Amino acid sequence: MIASRLRGALCFVIAVGAVACESPSGPPAQPPAAAVSVVSGNGQVGLVGQTLTTPLTVKVASSTGVAVKGAGVVFSVSSGAATVSPGSTTTDSLGQAKTVATLGTSPGTVVVTAAVTGTSLSASFSLTAGSSSTSIACQSSAAQTLTAGQVLPSVSGTGICLGGGTTGAEYALVAFYGDPDSSKIQNVSVLGRGASAVFTPDILPAFNVAGSSPLLQPQPNAAQAAFDNRLRETARRELTPLISTARLRRQQSAALANIPANPAIGTLLSLNANGIRACDQIKSRTARVAAVSNTAIVVADTGNPANGFTDAEYASFATTFDTLVNPLDVANFGQPSDIDANGKVLIFFTKEVNALTPKNSTGGVVGGFFFERDLFPLSQQNGLPGCAGSNLAEMFYMLVPDSTGIFSIPQTKSYVTRVTPGTLAHEYQHLINAGRRIYVNNANTFEDTWLNEGLSHVAEELLFYRVSGLSPRANIGVSQLNSQALVNAFNSYQIDNTIRFEVFISKPTATSVYGGNDSLETRGATWSLLRYLADHRGGAEADTWSQLVNSTTNGQPNLARVFGANYMSQIRDWAVSILSDDVIGVSDARFLQQSWNMRAIFPNLVDSQGNRLGKYPLQVLPLSDASSVNASIFSGGTAYVRFAVGAGGQASIDWSAAGGLPVSPLMQFTVIRTK
Repeated sequence: MIASRLRGALCFVIAVGAVACESPSGPPAQPPAAAVSVVSGNGQVGLVGQTLTTPLTVKVASSTGVAVKGAGVVFSVSSGAATVSPGSTTTDSLGQAKTVATLGTSPGTVVVTAAVTGTSLSASFSLTAGSSSTSIACQSSAAQTLTAGQVLPSVSGTGICLGGGTTGAEYALVAFYGDPDSSKIQNVSVLGRGASAVFTPDILPAFNVAGSSPLLQPQPNAAQAAFDNRLRETARRELTPLISTARLRRQQSAALANIPANPAIGTLLSLNANGIRACDQIKSRTARVAAVSNTAIVVADTGNPANGFTDAEYASFATTFDTLVNPLDVANFGQPSDIDANGKVLIFFTKEVNALTPKNSTGGVVGGFFFERDLFPLSQQNGLPGCAGSNLAEMFYMLVPDSTGIFSIPQTKSYVTRVTPGTLAHEYQHLINAGRRIYVNNANTFEDTWLNEGLSHVAEELLFYRVSGLSPRANIGVSQLNSQALVNAFNSYQIDNTIRFEVFISKPTATSVYGGNDSLETRGATWSLLRYLADHRGGAEADTWSQLVNSTTNGQPNLARVFGANYMSQIRDWAVSILSDDVIGVSDARFLQQSWNMRAIFPNLVDSQGNRLGKYPLQVLPLSDASSVNASIFSGGTAYVRFAVGAGGQASIDWSAAGGLPVSPLMQFTVIRTK
């Protein structure tokens, strides 16, 4: 009898996760196919007549992302010369179907389409058949002379012949690698004949005085990024399997816990402060209730260093959360879950956050965190697993003042006070995102880390707009930051996005904007991309962010759902805008960034020694006559090649991959005349 009840419960849990249950009468019924996506094999290059080594593989899934077994898939060559074998097949237990492509006898691009039988669903593979002969653009085509500021996207073939006009011209070749698989790397060689090197990404940097004190240029916070990456990976690995059971437990009970909505000041709580392990090795700490507001309960670790925040200062943080952070994040990302049914968020100021930064760290500070484990049931019940480390509350963990460095690097009260609001806005997005995916939107997974972190960095930027009174889509440069209050707002809430963006543009070839490593450069790129996509999508900003958070898909499929199936072309246009934005003469809106004028911001950043940066620090690759630029470009990464063509002259700019083969068809080339 017990076994029977257990089987029923497990069957129900699986049903909540949108996978059909096995019945005594036969195998499980398969959900209908709702999506098909490329798994592997896209973007391959080979010589004519060659059989490609990687099978072309697609996955068929239901509307909730569950693999569909037994779906028919037909592979066909839509354009170009090639054959596929088999031409039709069915999906396996992973929902995958595959075929092998053999290139035909004609060089060029080959498109293979995989169509799901009985539906309108299809996915495409782009392949390239090449020959071993070398092509020189100026031998096969006449020179094109662009006008200053003209942008020429989607340059096809293996090169382009460019003219210098009557006065000479400067150009940039933007090579974007749009393979959705962020683990791929494309080696590209660009050969210039008739070109001369240009070493800078800008024409002339703009110097302006911003307010009565400078825009800061702090060191990037690698410690926080590395910690967050481990935390999100732990949640993905250990907590994703518990999502369906947590949802079921929530359905069985209106509240999983009952932290009172209005505990008395001085009430003591026991909380797990372990920031490394999710469900085991509990690190119990006593927390004293220091402040209670309309939307927050602020608690302080009783073991915090002396001379920290007073109750009045904790109450000020609660007020900031009430009046600034909570309404901002809720308006843009949605209402948080409320598993403890108290309508409030717990903010735990604890020395254990300080201790997460090694005392000898020179790469930044862990300033706080949200841990998904706190949204999960505490213990096993009715055969359903729980997470023993959960605090059963919507909550954050925050840095505390530690002026003498008892627990880690010394932290002054003024520093912690300054960074706390931005940290709260950042971590609150994570909390809202996770809670709504588990309990509101019925997603089966957490959001991909790169997109999740990008949204939290957007939350920091939104806080800047709210505090400064400035607005997005206003091309903000130093001339707009014309008061001390605006400079302070930038230095408090937007500078970290700017510095992460600087890390990205210092290594654009080695940065995937949708990379899985959660590096500082990926964070900087993803924030910039999301800002670009939202600006160009138009409409109410809050709708864009809400659409991304309130989703059952994750990562790139989430981008496609919100921004359209051509999202990769939009990413390419964003990559072009990194160089073309605010270049004189560029008027095509696709290649402009509406909210920020980084060419004006960066030259005016000042480091701790008072030195002005003095440039737009985008890494460019200068191309000289009769020489090659060689780059290894990560998927989602970009190379910026700079060169000039003399008056009355022409230059052949030709590109290839290793061994003289054509580059992947997923490489996209754009030419900009910058001067």
